[in-house]
Amino acid sequence: MSDRRKWLILAALVPGMFLSLADATIMTIAIPEIIQRLDSSVTAVSWILNGYNLVLTVLFMTMGRLADRFGHKGLFLIGIAVFTLASLGCAMSPSVAWIIVFRTFQAVGAAAVIPTSLTLLLHAFPARQQGLAAGLFGAISSLSASLGPTLGGLLIRAGQDASVDGWRLIFYFNLPVGVLALVFAAVVVPRRVHEGPVRMDWPGVALLSGGLFCLTYGLMEGNNWGWLTAPVLALFAGAALGIGLFVWWELRARLPLFDLRLFRRRPFAGAAIAMTTVDIAMMGTAFMLVIFLVALGDYTELRAALAITFVPAAGLVIAPFAGRLIDRFGPRWLGVLGSLITFGGLVALAYMERDPAFTDVMWRTLLVGAGLGITIPALTAAGMTALPVGDKGVGSGLLNTARQLGFLLGVAILVAVFSATVHTAVLHSIARAKVLIDGQTGLSDEWRSYLDLAMEEARGIDATAGIGEIRRLVHPVEGVPVPPVGSQDALALASLATQLEDVFLKEVAEAFWWPFMTAAIAALLSALPCVLLQRRLHDGPLATGLS
Repeated sequence: MSDRRKWLILAALVPGMFLSLADATIMTIAIPEIIQRLDSSVTAVSWILNGYNLVLTVLFMTMGRLADRFGHKGLFLIGIAVFTLASLGCAMSPSVAWIIVFRTFQAVGAAAVIPTSLTLLLHAFPARQQGLAAGLFGAISSLSASLGPTLGGLLIRAGQDASVDGWRLIFYFNLPVGVLALVFAAVVVPRRVHEGPVRMDWPGVALLSGGLFCLTYGLMEGNNWGWLTAPVLALFAGAALGIGLFVWWELRARLPLFDLRLFRRRPFAGAAIAMTTVDIAMMGTAFMLVIFLVALGDYTELRAALAITFVPAAGLVIAPFAGRLIDRFGPRWLGVLGSLITFGGLVALAYMERDPAFTDVMWRTLLVGAGLGITIPALTAAGMTALPVGDKGVGSGLLNTARQLGFLLGVAILVAVFSATVHTAVLHSIARAKVLIDGQTGLSDEWRSYLDLAMEEARGIDATAGIGEIRRLVHPVEGVPVPPVGSQDALALASLATQLEDVFLKEVAEAFWWPFMTAAIAALLSALPCVLLQRRLHDGPLATGLS
């Protein structure tokens, strides 16, 4: 394939990749306006985001296998068409329920686009440049995800200036980009990467989809409902049953949805495991860092979001260069190096001051992003080049499923860890606060009782319910009545309030140490399966070219 041709194919794939990946994050900024305009609740609107991610996780592997059976370009184009039409439906929706329905169809389209675009891109580049292609895919993915909230904010603002619903503009924006993606790819991308047997393993699809649905839904709701509640335990039991039956069936099927013997290929198995662990670290950290900066660092949501964007920004810059290094030196030790760099950045975040300057946050997030910008292209290139041509679509689907599960696990695990550590922090804070209150001799019994009541209220605050609750927690005397100016109670309370706030701030800030260190451990663990990757990409069974 000519050098010019492969860059044209890359350019043709970018609009579809951008839409699919950016829409996973773009709606976060539109949630408040949708709640207000459509008179809905946070719980209902959250499914505009959750439903999209749920469908992606469930369908990635199925869509990848459909591409292997019927052609990658065809499924890519169908995915773009479905996504674009669903965007029109979202834009015209009269209620949140209809948005959720059409977002589900959007996700069906995106689930077809993302794995096929990776396969098409890797096949557009020769064997000696598979690392570069994986790096470019990682860079585009990072850019798309990071630009989502910013683009959403600009479209919301444009809608406000034009006195129209800004959230509808987000979906209308997808229409011309979707049409461009459809036409450009139809003209430029070669017709087929691979054409396999037409038969599909529909029992395998049903078992895997059911198992992943239960697993994903359980992870999404575990912290809200409680990990040991009957609904969550039932979902995890359903996941175990569905995935267990899937494995049993696949080992017997003549044309399996996913040939489990592919896990005997160590680079592919290592890439899948490491994808999950490294994305546990990435998504969980991004979620907790925003909460830390806004609740304790007094950052605005916009400033905190800007600080977080240095993670994908570093990945965007480094990934293409890392891809070239992977082609030259192989993915194994670069994957390990990237994991160790990510680990170092996360440990640095764990030891950050509770009121950090922007530059203090920036260099830490740049370090995390740099590590991810090396590791993810190494895993992508190693995993995909270890597969035969006929399994690249479903292999891409599995790697993307591993990433999605890593995202969900990252948020679930780190929130659960924070819930436990902040509960302990509150108990320690209250114990220390009562010592301070008892030692303040200038307080009357009336205001002492007010402070005791405030401590009991602090005990009942759920810090995982939102940033506002954490702010209430670290300002425990804000609701206490103000004594008469100049009174002895006023003088005593002014001194005591500062001491109590310092106690709660210190304890709650230290409660964030464990979530960040948990993410760091996940990043460090990802170095272990990286050792299973190829020393050189051409060592594995690589089949490139277009048919």
